Amino acid sequence: MATVITFKKSSTQNAVPTVSDLSLGELAVNTYHGRFYTEKNDGSAAIVEVGSNPASFTINDAITFPTADGTADQVIVTDGSGALSWADQSGGGSYGTGNSFTFTLTGTTTTISGNDDDGAALSYEVGKEAVYLNGVLLQDGGIDYATTSSSVVTLQANGESGDVVVVKTPKNTVLLESSSSALTTTNANQTILTKTAKGMRVSLTATHASAGTHSCEILLANDGTTSYISQYADVITNSSLFTLSTTLSSGETLLRATPTNTNTTFYMTYMRLPAYKDGTLAATTTSQQVMDSNSTGHDGLKYTITATHASAGTHACELVLSTDGTNSYFSQYGDVITNASLFSIATDVASSMQRVLVTPVNTNTTFVWNVTKRGN
Repeated sequence: MATVITFKKSSTQNAVPTVSDLSLGELAVNTYHGRFYTEKNDGSAAIVEVGSNPASFTINDAITFPTADGTADQVIVTDGSGALSWADQSGGGSYGTGNSFTFTLTGTTTTISGNDDDGAALSYEVGKEAVYLNGVLLQDGGIDYATTSSSVVTLQANGESGDVVVVKTPKNTVLLESSSSALTTTNANQTILTKTAKGMRVSLTATHASAGTHSCEILLANDGTTSYISQYADVITNSSLFTLSTTLSSGETLLRATPTNTNTTFYMTYMRLPAYKDGTLAATTTSQQVMDSNSTGHDGLKYTITATHASAGTHACELVLSTDGTNSYFSQYGDVITNASLFSIATDVASSMQRVLVTPVNTNTTFVWNVTKRGN
């Protein structure tokens, strides 16, 4: 007849035996978690955990892992003394903070190329991409997909209508494109920039031989039918050199200028919004929620935020944050709204983290942002 071996046990959640509960070499089990414990003694008695579902995890009595998950795209770092913790990524070469191209398939295909759902043209460095199908990371090298060029991904099996393919690349440190236009007349609404994008940020400087210089920042957004513009931070050395407008033409966003003087030259640097994605929040409720958080060790943070809603349109803005370690302060500016405001913003400090809080106007609002961190 089989012999039944039993151990000391407890069914109480988080209960752990003490050294007085166990003899050296004896085992105890917490049946609530399925965790085993025994006593060790290297000159000093202590209880250690044995099992595959530990409450804590330490390797060789030297390296201790965190017991809770971090936030999306964080990485594990060491303090050099054996303690591991979650931290924000601090540089390029990371898929979490790089470019992200999303393609929602409308039919059966193996070819992923061209403009994605946000109008951004697929471009990546072969060998430094990560490809996901419906959230599942695919293997490269012809196993799940092949990289036939820097603008095409070829799936090895057909993608079906409704599938979502995401191509992530490391952050590109050169985000800006540049352009210039020399306008010889003062005609109204002359096109100085044409681009296919749901949103753009433009830094513009106009110069005239005798009338001086006029610079400003611009945010553009469109809802597929109408284009909207926000102009701010104008710096003028003499008098205004232009007025600006925007429109859509054949699906492209046009930035237009009406010069005050003939022979005015416009210089522009610009990027699509989001130029890269440091984070995404799919807000299913209209309650206030944390969009992003960063250490209070940063002297300043600058965000470009784009919120979209299936029926309520697009709302983009810029945000600058600073903190004294106890309180958070912010300035929101450059709002461009295609229909009505989609959110309000607040900031605070919690657990030594400076947080951006958003309150959506509508359920199912998606926030995408990039952030520039200054200081530590």
